[in-house]
Amino acid sequence: MKQNKRIMNTETLIKIREWEAERDRNLRIHCPLVAAKFQRWIDRTKKEDDRRHFQPRGKIFNKKACS
Repeated sequence: MKQNKRIMNTETLIKIREWEAERDRNLRIHCPLVAAKFQRWIDRTKKEDDRRHFQPRGKIFNKKACS
């Protein structure tokens, strides 16, 4: 079975790598709350990127049905 590979833009990947490094650094110096903040940022960014890839293209949604 062929898997769909999603490609994030370069800026997003750089941002996520920086946040992961900062998260790991904070875990090493025993700051779990700060590390959790960076993990939330990473998760939110990945979720937004996934949402962008799975959105149907060319469809017009009924705004009244969505609100």
